[in-house]
Amino acid sequence: MTTLVRDYLVRAAKAMPKRIAFYEGERSIDWATLNERACRFAKALQTKNIGKGDVVAILSHEHIEVYEAFHACLKLGAPRVGVNWRYSPKEMLYVIQNSKAKVVLVQANCVPLMGNVAEQLISEGVLLIGYGGDHNLPYDYQELLAKSDGKVDLPVLENDDLAAISYTSGTTGSPKGVLLSQHALKDAMINTVLNMGLTPDDVWYAPTSSAWITFVLITMNTVNGMTSVLPEGDFNVDQYFEHINKRKVTVTIMVPLMMRRMIQIMEETDIKIPSVRLITYGSSPTTPQLIRKAAETFNCDLMQMYGVTETTGGWICFMRPEDTERGLNGEDHLLRSCGRPALHFDIEIRDDNGAALEPNTSGEIWLKSDTLMSGYLDLEEQTKEVLNKGWLRTNDLGYLDDEGFLYLTDRKNNLIITGSANVFPSMVENVLDEHPNVAEVGVIGVPHPEWDEAVVALIIAKDKAAFDCDEMVAFSKARMAKFEVPKHIVLVDELPKGLTGKMLKKDMQAMFKDGRLSVPWDLA
Repeated sequence: MTTLVRDYLVRAAKAMPKRIAFYEGERSIDWATLNERACRFAKALQTKNIGKGDVVAILSHEHIEVYEAFHACLKLGAPRVGVNWRYSPKEMLYVIQNSKAKVVLVQANCVPLMGNVAEQLISEGVLLIGYGGDHNLPYDYQELLAKSDGKVDLPVLENDDLAAISYTSGTTGSPKGVLLSQHALKDAMINTVLNMGLTPDDVWYAPTSSAWITFVLITMNTVNGMTSVLPEGDFNVDQYFEHINKRKVTVTIMVPLMMRRMIQIMEETDIKIPSVRLITYGSSPTTPQLIRKAAETFNCDLMQMYGVTETTGGWICFMRPEDTERGLNGEDHLLRSCGRPALHFDIEIRDDNGAALEPNTSGEIWLKSDTLMSGYLDLEEQTKEVLNKGWLRTNDLGYLDDEGFLYLTDRKNNLIITGSANVFPSMVENVLDEHPNVAEVGVIGVPHPEWDEAVVALIIAKDKAAFDCDEMVAFSKARMAKFEVPKHIVLVDELPKGLTGKMLKKDMQAMFKDGRLSVPWDLA
């Protein structure tokens, strides 16, 4: 018998029918009702000849209907695709057409964002279903459910069948569709819950977007029956605290950008979050200074995690609270680590020729796990570049120490080669972030006539008027190698970031290429 995620929903509906599966503001849905409505939508889709293998796209903010539809897709074996509402109409159309979606579920307030895309999709025979207000689309979600008897004919599904397609953020060209199997999805959910130590009694809050791979995080409550809290449309800083305290959230996740904002608010107000026992964080590297500040402010356990889309959102490494405590109590180097690999992963550090490296030697991170993607949609060559004999090449650089802790040094394509020396931007950022007048910092390589590339730092200062570049250079020279010291520092008001809070290094470099920012040497 092959147990799939869809089976866990049925079991939750039977074992804990009245337990709340999702809170969304004043709305809520229990496990029994979630299962019943998912069955109704699945049957409604079947009556429209949508079944196993047919892609269903979802364009919406964060609402309960998104997760009803997701579970309906799992029942049918219909791969689910998230479409980001922040995309331009052209980008939305690309994702929908590239995934060959036959159905698009659209929240009413997202319809205007589509421009003429809706009309084009209707002309191509795509089923457009609206919900949540006046949408003027051919089908209405609530009407479909009302007319459905919920007696869905469940197809036979195998481990390798497709469960979802998650598009990368597309910072280097068009987004890539990452193919995620039924087994990879289940394995990612179960092992993430186990490694985070989540129980059925926890209240889990992932205030993120289901358009990305983070839909796995939001819905992993399926495998243990805990309650998840949704951000009532989208993340809002004031609502975040309100939701935590109203629903007595016990575990939540943040990205570093959120963490900085939460700390600032809690320092400026009397807001407390007494129900929270664990804060997890990830998505982009977190500096030791920020971790120390978080420990002082939040007064709960902290756990850093490292994962990539190509592992089905299954987190690869976990910096457990006890190891974070070691870092806070004298073993400072541990605060630069993202933790030890979870036991459902094999991990190796390899050189450019694919040979395994010794501990404490930096190279590319290679992974093997049942959670690995099946490949990139319609991108055979790019799939071959990253999947090699059951291993995934992550394009992330790092090293393992003698205790098995993983340290990320940077993305391979972010590496700065200045003269003959390799500089990892994240290492420089960690040092500069320790300066008392630095709010945020991003480090990139900029073309240089003598050194090929020069280290350049873009800094958001806490007090711009008091910022002293010469003093910052002196601060850097005392703490890093000569070739790592920034050759130029630029004060900026903001740093370009993607939707998950990661700094967009290529966008930062583009600011010098197009003249928005300058350096004191010739870029020609």
